[in-house]
Amino acid sequence: MNFGYPVFKKLNIVCAALLCLSFLVPLSAEARVSHVGLAAGKVRTSALRSRSSHRRGRTAHRFKHHSRRGHGGHARAAARHSEVAILVESENGSVIADKNSDVAFNPASVVKLITAYAALRKFAPEHRFNTSLYLDGELDEETGIMTGDAYIEGGNPDFKTSDTAEFIKELHDLGVKKITGKLVVAPSFSMHWSGNPLQSGRSLASALKRGRGGHRVSIAGPVEVGSVSPTAMRLVTHESKPLKQTLKHMLAHSINPMAEQIGRCVGGVERLEEVAVSDAGLPAGSVNLSSASGLGINRVNARDMMVLLKALRKELQNKGSDLTDILPLAGIEAGTMDRRFTSPGERGSVIAKTGTLTTTDGGVSALAGMVRCDKEDLYFIIFCWKGSVNGFRHQQDQLIRQLQADRGGPRRFDNNVAHAPML
Repeated sequence: MNFGYPVFKKLNIVCAALLCLSFLVPLSAEARVSHVGLAAGKVRTSALRSRSSHRRGRTAHRFKHHSRRGHGGHARAAARHSEVAILVESENGSVIADKNSDVAFNPASVVKLITAYAALRKFAPEHRFNTSLYLDGELDEETGIMTGDAYIEGGNPDFKTSDTAEFIKELHDLGVKKITGKLVVAPSFSMHWSGNPLQSGRSLASALKRGRGGHRVSIAGPVEVGSVSPTAMRLVTHESKPLKQTLKHMLAHSINPMAEQIGRCVGGVERLEEVAVSDAGLPAGSVNLSSASGLGINRVNARDMMVLLKALRKELQNKGSDLTDILPLAGIEAGTMDRRFTSPGERGSVIAKTGTLTTTDGGVSALAGMVRCDKEDLYFIIFCWKGSVNGFRHQQDQLIRQLQADRGGPRRFDNNVAHAPML
């Protein structure tokens, strides 16, 4: 396909607009974030806003003044080019737009794509995590008291209170009402996305005591972290949802603690960096992570993230899946993309991972994924920082809409959800 000079020139204009207009918008007071108990919400950044609004007001004024006189405004904006990085490529690898793709940015929650890739390199998309309950002791059938210990083995990154229902039912069917000994959980056991197995074990003991449907089991002894006794009997095993469903939930809602737990299942942050290099083929030292979720100070450039994004898709396709199985359809599926690209013609034409940090690095907004146009599909990476989160998002969407307009308009990804009613 021929990407001639007029089209590339138009895209450069859009890229420049994304660069320049972001500094004319006051620093955003609101941004959608994800954390424990708040999958998507709004937080106030008044302190950062008050520190920056006066200085940014002067910058905007100077930009307008020089723009009226000629090229001064453009030169001033170009001097701040490190605020935005853009890389757009076709499926065959042709570069459609490139601005600062070799400059390291904070990708915020786009880091979760690296976490998902590492998880899929270790486990299949259909992999289910097992969490097993073992008993070791003697049961008095008349009183329902089991003299002995209970053990938990497993590493499901998304084990919740509702998942204890199988345990409670099997204990009830066996006639167990009380366990006199201790509850021993594996070092890998996590409940409610906790990275602390001891705390997770205590959460499980509390859930068993509260019970379900009138059935409850109390554990008299302490909670400990250890291995299953060789004399223990396995009573029941809970199977998690397929990994790709867990990843979809984590990526769509950008759930930070879940991402951290998935990262621990893979082997930790250092392992994520190793997989990016050894498996995706990135240069050694090119990815610097402080978390598996994107919180904190992380660094990667758009070019390397593009390699990672394509490697993630290839990994999925090699195992019978695709990006639509783990990334949300914009304007349709619940999550951080549900209010973007919502017009009837564009709903379902973008799949992407958002990234948002309201105060770190002066305010970060990132977007990485694929856009489907009538003529072709494109991969895109957009990193923005040190500016207005809301302003960046607006310009990101404007750029993607321009890409679609230049290629015959938007076209939906092949997914049944794309034809669902509007949220």
